[in-house]
Amino acid sequence: MSCLQFFLVVCICFQVVLNERLRVVIKEPSGPIVEGSDVTLQCVGDGEDMSQAKFQMYHKWLRSWFSVDITTSFRCWYYNFNVTRDNGELSLRVKHMYKWHAGPYRCISNGSDSLFASENLTVPLQYLNGISISEPGSIFSRYMRDPRVVRVLRGKDIELKCCASSSEPPVYRWNRKGNDWIYPTSNLKIVKITPGQGGIYTCQAIHPSIPSLSQSKSVLIEVVEEPLSSLQLSEMNLILAIAIPAGVLFLVLLGIIAYKCKAKKRNLKGMQLLDEKNSKTPIWKGSGSSLPVTVADSVPLVM
Repeated sequence: MSCLQFFLVVCICFQVVLNERLRVVIKEPSGPIVEGSDVTLQCVGDGEDMSQAKFQMYHKWLRSWFSVDITTSFRCWYYNFNVTRDNGELSLRVKHMYKWHAGPYRCISNGSDSLFASENLTVPLQYLNGISISEPGSIFSRYMRDPRVVRVLRGKDIELKCCASSSEPPVYRWNRKGNDWIYPTSNLKIVKITPGQGGIYTCQAIHPSIPSLSQSKSVLIEVVEEPLSSLQLSEMNLILAIAIPAGVLFLVLLGIIAYKCKAKKRNLKGMQLLDEKNSKTPIWKGSGSSLPVTVADSVPLVM
């Protein structure tokens, strides 16, 4: 082993020893941590003065660490942070923890990130949400009403995909209202559908480790005998057909209002200039501002 390699090994070992002086542990809860739970983290130091230690969280958007108990500008983004120092213990309580503020966290001391920083800790949060049912090529399905309505021509194939956001790959199962069968897969495919196979189909997504975490979504499959008219609008086309003309009409109205306001301002400005000229130039008998001589006036001007 060369001198340079020995020096690198010594530096690494020294860094590991320093990192072991501070640790971040989960104090509460003791069991699985479900999204929305209150979580308490504790900074543990072997012989360290906790009065000089502080919690930090990594901000993924800014790609930097910030001190939780000192910086307050980010607290509105991460909801309730509460740092306490009781009996020489440094604790951080996060109320209603969600996946976007699950970490990573670390504990540092003396303001030196390189020498007195603990290992990073990301809270193992369990969650399941955002379930949606989509057709191949559809990107707007999760924003549609529940149950959705899907129309399919008799004798055609139909495929629906169920998807959910989860900390672990969820278990999917389909069932049809009025039937006892369960289809244990995320994709529901019906080949050469018949009118009797129409109805309300429900997809349920279940967390594999915590069965209480589950969500479901339904879709109404209507089997039609004739091809849909080209004039018949889907839900998204109907939204666009209403939103686009409404937006154009709104812009036109704004343009008309702006044009009228500008015209009114010009008229008011012209009237003000005329009034100022008349007020400063009195009409005297025989003056140049008097009425033209060609105008007949049977009533004499009395001064």
